[in-house]
Amino acid sequence: MEFSAHVAHAGSQQSPCELQSTFALRLPNLGLLRKISRVALFLILIRIFSAAGFVLTLWLCPIHVFANLGIYLASVSLAALAVFGRYELLIVAAEDEQKCADAVHLCLITGICVMFAIFAAAISVHELFITHITLFFAGALFARAWLRLGLIFATRYGRYDRAVKALLPHTIVQPVTLVLLTYSGYNPLLAFILSDFVGHLVAAICVCISEWRAFLIFFCQKIRFRQAGKLAMLNYGLPTLNLTAAASAFLFATAPLFFLPTLQNGILAGTLALLFRVLDVPTSVTTASIGPILMKEVAERNRDGTQWMSSKTFLLPATVAAAVFGSISLGGLSLNDLDITPSWHMALTILPVVALFQAGIAATSPLIDIATLAGRQKGLASLNVISVLLAASVLLFWSHNPIIAIMLAGSIGFARVFAMTVLLVAHGKAGISGATELVWSAFPKIKPMIAVQP
Repeated sequence: MEFSAHVAHAGSQQSPCELQSTFALRLPNLGLLRKISRVALFLILIRIFSAAGFVLTLWLCPIHVFANLGIYLASVSLAALAVFGRYELLIVAAEDEQKCADAVHLCLITGICVMFAIFAAAISVHELFITHITLFFAGALFARAWLRLGLIFATRYGRYDRAVKALLPHTIVQPVTLVLLTYSGYNPLLAFILSDFVGHLVAAICVCISEWRAFLIFFCQKIRFRQAGKLAMLNYGLPTLNLTAAASAFLFATAPLFFLPTLQNGILAGTLALLFRVLDVPTSVTTASIGPILMKEVAERNRDGTQWMSSKTFLLPATVAAAVFGSISLGGLSLNDLDITPSWHMALTILPVVALFQAGIAATSPLIDIATLAGRQKGLASLNVISVLLAASVLLFWSHNPIIAIMLAGSIGFARVFAMTVLLVAHGKAGISGATELVWSAFPKIKPMIAVQP
């Protein structure tokens, strides 16, 4: 693949200054943490409005609705993942503006074809679906596609924090629409679906306005169909290997949502679906804060031919995710001792189990995009496919005890995070030495003890 060839030599150059290499493991991480913290703060502030409206809706609709809602949201998100054939990553990795324009046009061509195919398939089997849900599904997919394209532009040009601020109207419109529809007596599931469509449409419009220069530049250029086709052929691994890896990773993240409606205990199924929905907020905040920052860092190093990032940098997603969801679990267990609302007690008790699973998802998503830019797609696809098969087996085998099943699936998710980190470290340090450096980064006090062994 074209962009993979550009990163193949990224780990071969070393810093000429010993002092610079000494601090190379520390100073970049501090700068990245500042950027991640700043973006996370913006995301947390704007997500407060969305969470407030969501919690208010809990008093207006039955809890079992969330099980079916989880299936709908998982389906539309999976379709949105494939709408550009993963070619949008070429926009971030492009060396110059002309290649970036070709990548944008390739995404548009692919997106139109995929949207048409999905809509045609939905219409052909319309007797299996409610008509308005089918229409809202297509609309939500369209809105997510444009939102994704705008955020990719912001990632490439280092304006992601500004694009995040542009999401503020979305976090107000979506919960307000949800509460108004539910309070007016609409079907709760339809109210959630309609508010999701309206919210993502507003988000796409706001981000497109924020990135209007990029849209204007690339959309006004003439489409070079031959170059776009050549770019697609050179990067055939994106819609094949990488899409397989990303889709299997997404199926791993949503496997419990498809598993929950089969439970005989409807209250437990709804409670677990509700927890997954609520914890999806910190998951998306963590992913959206870490992913674009590290992607831009990797893309710039690939273009400049500078030294490959240290192993400590690849530990950032797992460290941040563990800190975020560990704090949430401790907070939930603390609130469980308070008599706030009796119906919340079971949710707060099983909160740490769902938090473990979501922490692995939050740490995995940024690593997938980084591994793509590094050209590690074969190992990435194999790792994700194996993980989703193991998780599905666990959920089916322990279906009589869903709490244990989700906990085991979460453990598999964290094992996948470690394996992906080793895969990325090995890109800059060949073979076992890359994995060894990762272990030393995680346990620095052990290194001197073992170093003196003969």
